[in-house]
Amino acid sequence: MDPKTANLDPNLKEAYDRVMGTAGPTTAASNTPRVSDNMPKPQTQVVTAKKRGGLSPILIVMAVVLFFIIYIIIWAMIFKLKIPFLP
Repeated sequence: MDPKTANLDPNLKEAYDRVMGTAGPTTAASNTPRVSDNMPKPQTQVVTAKKRGGLSPILIVMAVVLFFIIYIIIWAMIFKLKIPFLP
């Protein structure tokens, strides 16, 4: 037993043991219910937020593909490449 805790009050010794992480012999005072044990624990509620707004992934993919098509056509016109479907 730790000599520091030999002459402590049982409640104080219990608190010391909890804080220091040591397991001492249980006493009658430690078996009595504490106030924190009689209080009901609050239940946590998980609220899932729905995404509002924004673009769907399909629209994003279509926008990227359209951007690259226009990008290719512009550079083809700049370098005067012959594309069959362009005048």
